[in-house]
Amino acid sequence: MKKEFQEKLDDLKSLMKDALKDSKHSFRIFALGSSSNTKPNIRTVVLRDFSLNNRNIDCHSDIRSPKINELNQNNYVEAMFYCSDNKIQARISGKVEIIHNNKETLDRWNSLTESSKRCYLGPYSPSTMLESYHANIPDDFKFKNPTPEQSKIGYKNFVIIRIHFLKIDFLELKYSGHKRIKFDFSNKEISANWIAP
Repeated sequence: MKKEFQEKLDDLKSLMKDALKDSKHSFRIFALGSSSNTKPNIRTVVLRDFSLNNRNIDCHSDIRSPKINELNQNNYVEAMFYCSDNKIQARISGKVEIIHNNKETLDRWNSLTESSKRCYLGPYSPSTMLESYHANIPDDFKFKNPTPEQSKIGYKNFVIIRIHFLKIDFLELKYSGHKRIKFDFSNKEISANWIAP
């Protein structure tokens, strides 16, 4: 791969690594798009892991969420990242793997804060219609975190959504002329080409 392409891929890797360390980084929150029965769906998720070597991106979800069924039916997705500081956009296309109830999910679960684990203790499945407002956090934990023992019950709902990326559309916005590169990861060797912005 040409040096100029490798440099941009290194820039992207650096942004992802920074986002994993800094919860306020622009790349920490990204949009995940999918489709079900030709209907597009998009939602905001939190970056939980990134590996250029393994070609994957992770976020977390609740197994009861409708998006899990949707992703099991059609596992092609696109993730959209934008960093306003650098004016870099990355659209990452790939296939999803849902990881549930194994050593990897248990290790990840154990690395979460008790505050984060509260989200998986909700009495309702995500997207359930409600008669009236409910935060979907057990009343006992609205204003405090559960203990590690109390949060164990939520583990059964915890999943890792892993995107195995196939393509990255990298766009750097510049007044002097935007730069756009298509990276293809579908073969053993990564290929890259300039494309019109």
